[in-house]
Amino acid sequence: MNDFQFRKSSYSGGQANQECVEVALNVPGTVAVRDSKRDGGRVVVVGTAAWAVFVAARDSVQLIDRIRKGLRT
Repeated sequence: MNDFQFRKSSYSGGQANQECVEVALNVPGTVAVRDSKRDGGRVVVVGTAAWAVFVAARDSVQLIDRIRKGLRT
């Protein structure tokens, strides 16, 4: 796991005790995710295709929420 170079997600909050996620994209074919408050904690590793599906689903949910709230995209 030492090969992963984590960076804080742009979706993470900047305040203490907020939900923060770090993502590592530097290992080909994999995406690693961890809780930024636990550097030595567990790491979830998925393939890039699975990550792409996750991100697309997240974006779809956000779009639906915006439409429901009557906001323009």
